[in-house]
Amino acid sequence: MTVSVFLSHSHSDKHFVRKLARDLDSHGVRCWLDEAEMKIGDSLMQKIREGIDSVDYFIIVLSPNSVNAPWVVNELDVAMNHHISGKPIKVLPILLKKCDLPGFLIGKLYGDFQQEDEYNNSFKKLINSLDIVYNKSVLNSTKSTNNLETCLEKASFINLPLLSKPFYRPFQYIGMTVQKAELETGEKANQAGNIAVETEDCKMFLEAEGNFISFIQIDLKATAPHYQNQDFDSEPLLGSLSIAPTELDFERKQTHFHTYYDHKRKLKVSVACLYDGAPLTIAFSAKYYGM
Repeated sequence: MTVSVFLSHSHSDKHFVRKLARDLDSHGVRCWLDEAEMKIGDSLMQKIREGIDSVDYFIIVLSPNSVNAPWVVNELDVAMNHHISGKPIKVLPILLKKCDLPGFLIGKLYGDFQQEDEYNNSFKKLINSLDIVYNKSVLNSTKSTNNLETCLEKASFINLPLLSKPFYRPFQYIGMTVQKAELETGEKANQAGNIAVETEDCKMFLEAEGNFISFIQIDLKATAPHYQNQDFDSEPLLGSLSIAPTELDFERKQTHFHTYYDHKRKLKVSVACLYDGAPLTIAFSAKYYGM
């Protein structure tokens, strides 16, 4: 069963929280992160309540920025009310920087992330608190100069947006039942069990094999028109989906087609220009893993 967490934090601490979310994800933890879940027009409080309702743990990242942030205070109030009323959620406080602690969290054991060089040890204690086995090799594999922050900067430079749910880390749908994928994407499957989701930024197609999703294709509209004789950089494209290239093993490169493997999830990941004038496309496949 997948463990899920809500990450409550100040925007000023976003760099740390993105790293934490990536490392939690590498251990199989599903993270509710505002930038991935929120869409234009959403009711903020309603989405926050729905997010907290849907997770097992509420992680609050404490710093001078967050303890004075109204939205973080509201999120913590919702989580504590859930906890007091007996709903199945556990509040886990993380101390990022020294600050005045909220009164009703005083006396709790904190995850201490104040020392950057002690991050691995602090993360190990946190992951063990989620009843998950710590995997040092997986954690170390996410460290690289070509990290997610770098990819996001590249994406911004070429005017690619950071895509939110349902496009956030779309490999999550691989192996999911069609019924579950319908709930997660908000779209109904056709008679073949396939699901299409389209916005002004991108189009996503989820292909079913039997009752399970086995292939995903995402067209990034802002990259059109592209031509097969043009070189391109895969990193900002992956970054727009909140995927760091360091999570993948680069296999081969052709002018119009880059191939990666995600050996952890047993997926083939392709970034390509499928035809002249098309947008660049990212595909995730369980069917063609190893081919």
